[in-house]
Amino acid sequence: MSDSQQIQSPPPYSPQLETPAPQSKNVLGLISMIVGIAAFVGAFIPVLNYITGIIAIAGIVLGVLALLKKDKPRKAALTGTITSSVALILSIVLAIVYTGAIMKAVEEAQGGISASETAPDAGTDAGTDDTVPSDDASDEAVEEPSGDEVGTRGNPAPLGTLVELSDRTGLQYEITLDTSTLNANEQVAAAYEYNDVAPEGLQYAMISVTAVYKGADSGTPSYDLDIEFVSAAGTTHTVNDAYVFGEPAPALSDINDLYPDATGTGNVVIAIPAADAANGTWVVSSFFGDSKFFYSAQ
Repeated sequence: MSDSQQIQSPPPYSPQLETPAPQSKNVLGLISMIVGIAAFVGAFIPVLNYITGIIAIAGIVLGVLALLKKDKPRKAALTGTITSSVALILSIVLAIVYTGAIMKAVEEAQGGISASETAPDAGTDAGTDDTVPSDDASDEAVEEPSGDEVGTRGNPAPLGTLVELSDRTGLQYEITLDTSTLNANEQVAAAYEYNDVAPEGLQYAMISVTAVYKGADSGTPSYDLDIEFVSAAGTTHTVNDAYVFGEPAPALSDINDLYPDATGTGNVVIAIPAADAANGTWVVSSFFGDSKFFYSAQ
């Protein structure tokens, strides 16, 4: 057989490997991750974290949509969903914390209580002494004035002192606590026959409160004001400890809305410890501020 008649064998078979088509990028997942990171950082910034909560919700939605896409990489989408969820929680929690801190700072800076210079002269009730002191008076012991500011528990103001209550908008009330009855059990019993007897170890005390409204709209003293009694032992007592249904008239709770410059006077009754009552203090504060002003018990 000649060379031309020889059968040529086919070339050896070499299988070709099919390379899979590269996955396209998951754009939604990438956007979700970027949004989540931005929301996470913004959650720590006061005021801005009010907005980052909404941004975080958008990141969660984008992340979930990206995870639902088939044949798309999910790493970025999963990262964006988790980061956005954490950012949403942080935004809510930190917004509450920052808001509370800001409101407290504003109240402390713009609101508060101040005492007027109209406190009564402690020696008025005893009469005026025109006697000229002798030279020997310098040898007598002189009481050192208290280092505490007037109106604090360590240095309570005398009854009759005018107190101004303010909030962030300005002056709201002028308050005066004057007539104090530390044992008002008989008055309470006479005001309403079904009033309970004071609990054991306690007695009813009554204080007269005069409120002049100085705000721009109207105010209700029984809602806006808080009257308490702090005993000599340091315990605080309020009208809610032993409620009196029929307070001796006029009652502070009976005063309706006061408009600018209107005045109302009413009694407040509180059950206080009978022991050492005279060394306690009356306390006035407002529901729109944290400051407290202390008066002597009588």
